[in-house]
Amino acid sequence: MYQSNQSVMKKLLFVILLFGLLLPLAPTLAQEEKPTLAFLRFGQSPSFALTDMAVLDMLEVYGFINTEERAMLDAGNDLQGESINILYRDAGFDFATANLMVEDALDEGADVLLTVSTQVGMIAAGAMSDMEEPPALIFAIVTVPYETGLAMAPCIKPPNVTGTLMEIDYEEYSRLAYLQDPDFQRVGVLANADDPATPGYISTVQQVGEQLGFTVEVATIVSAADYALATESLLDKDVDVIVLPPRTGSSSGISSIVDAAIGVPVFSPLVSDVIHGVTIAAGFEGWYREGVQAARMVIAYLDGNLDIAATGIASTPSFTVAVNLDSAEAQDVVLTDALLAEADYIVEGGMGEGARLEIPGEVTLAEMTLEERMAEDAAFLQSLRCSPEMIAEQQAALDAAGE
Repeated sequence: MYQSNQSVMKKLLFVILLFGLLLPLAPTLAQEEKPTLAFLRFGQSPSFALTDMAVLDMLEVYGFINTEERAMLDAGNDLQGESINILYRDAGFDFATANLMVEDALDEGADVLLTVSTQVGMIAAGAMSDMEEPPALIFAIVTVPYETGLAMAPCIKPPNVTGTLMEIDYEEYSRLAYLQDPDFQRVGVLANADDPATPGYISTVQQVGEQLGFTVEVATIVSAADYALATESLLDKDVDVIVLPPRTGSSSGISSIVDAAIGVPVFSPLVSDVIHGVTIAAGFEGWYREGVQAARMVIAYLDGNLDIAATGIASTPSFTVAVNLDSAEAQDVVLTDALLAEADYIVEGGMGEGARLEIPGEVTLAEMTLEERMAEDAAFLQSLRCSPEMIAEQQAALDAAGE
């Protein structure tokens, strides 16, 4: 085992055995070597910082890193540690840098790539597609894994790939639009033309539109100068709402969109965007939980206790609603009582620079004992086991959908 803390490992092995999770050692790892984890991120925000914190919390709890090594990682540095080497990289908002970041991780011989964002997950999967013995790829903060080619279904995927899905309930999301305007018929979507995840996201929204009976209009953005013009082009098409896609990029363009969207509410599936001025933010808030779930997989894999090929893709469902009354007033939008009744958070009178929306329900590791932590992690991994019956059922559903 790679773990230096033998007492912790003995307890972990006991729990693993208890839940029937002890699997053959993954063939990509050699027990006598110190493993290398490439922790690759794209985009920077307080929400993403929660995911990072969760991953590092888990690595520290399980003894892969100590307090001094954690401080090095918190400072943004790579780590040549006692128990593990970590390539701790952030591509900012640049896709070219993200490609180089992935190439470097593969050149460094990383045993497992932990990617945060749909974009980096797609880049990593593409870079490994022709490798005979690719490293494990575990992704997090991914919204559309099945539409972007990361996987076909939870258990139908490349044998070296698994991860956790940042689940957004688009039907529930659409229901809010009907609460605001029961007669709405046309949705305008703003999309980044350079983002490799854009086609998959647009496809998802269009499918929901077909199911629920609304039309989807798309305006693409190449640079910050396009935000206002793209918004105006959607208004010219008589859209009833404007929707921002899930993103890992900067929030700097949101104010331009809101300022241009007079009379039309701006929706975002990221709850924290309500601070940046969107009229209605509804959807995902489980940033810390996403990091915990991804780290569970990484740790079990490094310990030789997880068969990636037989581990299905997890999901983090969450749905929280927030509204910004200041933006609504500035846009000349009157929010309905029915929609306001759904709001978990209401922003009014401003929140100030650097404000952060505090979402309850994020249980940190400090609130659990080690035994509770290990038992919960073991049960979680057990729930992801892909049985032959599950694989056959999911493949049959894919085949039927393709007919």
